[in-house]
Amino acid sequence: MSFLDRVTSLFNSGESSTNAPDAPAEPPHALRQHFAVSTREVHGFEVYSVAPMKFAETSAADVTHYDPHAEALDELAPADSATKAVLYLLPGGFAKPIQQRNWDFIGQLAEAGLRVDIPLYGLIPEYNAADGLPLIRAVYEQLIAEHGAEHVTIIGDSAGGSLALGIFAPDCEPLFAQNSPGTTPSTSDTPLAAPAALILNAPWADLAMRNPRIAEFLDSDPLLNPESLIPQGEMWARGLSDTGVVKDPGSATSHPTVSPLFLPDATLATTFRSTNVHIFCGTRDISLADAELLASKMKEQGVETTLHTQPGAIHMFHLTKSREGRSARKKMISIALNTAAPRD
Repeated sequence: MSFLDRVTSLFNSGESSTNAPDAPAEPPHALRQHFAVSTREVHGFEVYSVAPMKFAETSAADVTHYDPHAEALDELAPADSATKAVLYLLPGGFAKPIQQRNWDFIGQLAEAGLRVDIPLYGLIPEYNAADGLPLIRAVYEQLIAEHGAEHVTIIGDSAGGSLALGIFAPDCEPLFAQNSPGTTPSTSDTPLAAPAALILNAPWADLAMRNPRIAEFLDSDPLLNPESLIPQGEMWARGLSDTGVVKDPGSATSHPTVSPLFLPDATLATTFRSTNVHIFCGTRDISLADAELLASKMKEQGVETTLHTQPGAIHMFHLTKSREGRSARKKMISIALNTAAPRD
């Protein structure tokens, strides 16, 4: 990666905590101009859908009179404009909102013909896992209801990687008591269907960052600081004790709903047996220690898992304009389209 890309990534890092919350970046004008961008409210939070802009066919015979107030064209709904869908779960250490570089990535996914849904989950300290996880699960259930799980890919960036796996954790019924309208509640008899593909980018797999190998990456990682991240993870996990998922607040960060590194082997083996899992991480990223551990654990349970490591790359390198970033995004788009993705 070039020096410029490293500096750009440093100043745009989505994981560092700040004293004042950033304002979420708005969808750029070019995105609205070239794609169908819509919003809806789910569990009180805003959810964006970005999809190819397509219109219903209208023949000349259908036009019987001129109406100056009529819509020029009948734009298709997101579910009708794309066969395959992506649930994109944002990075930011549960503390930072969507950034411009996230919208750039979303635009590239939509340009490939994919529908992309982006839940803007509430951030700490005002919100926590009790607010975010039900939202993520509800949006995912909507996508699989409209497209089928076999046509859905989940992409989780950093903190979003925790969310991507956390919605499949067992024994957390109090957290998911609410279900989105028009979907069937997921119970032990009707487990939540896994996506066709799962892409985890430097996933925050253990909020308490207990892996002793993390220390090996501290000197080479210019972005992430466990001393600030661990308290952020504790604030996010607090929702588990608030809802009764865990009785001891001190053990919340060990629960697989927020720290999916601890998902039971049986859950991995049964839930993701038909899912293609891809984990991307740079070698100058403290996330790599747990990314390797998670990949190994999944492989041991028979889950088809590929770990893509990028030498010299830092956290969220796939969002940069570097050659490595462009290559990683190309692989991810290929995976989401269910075409052969290059293997490392």
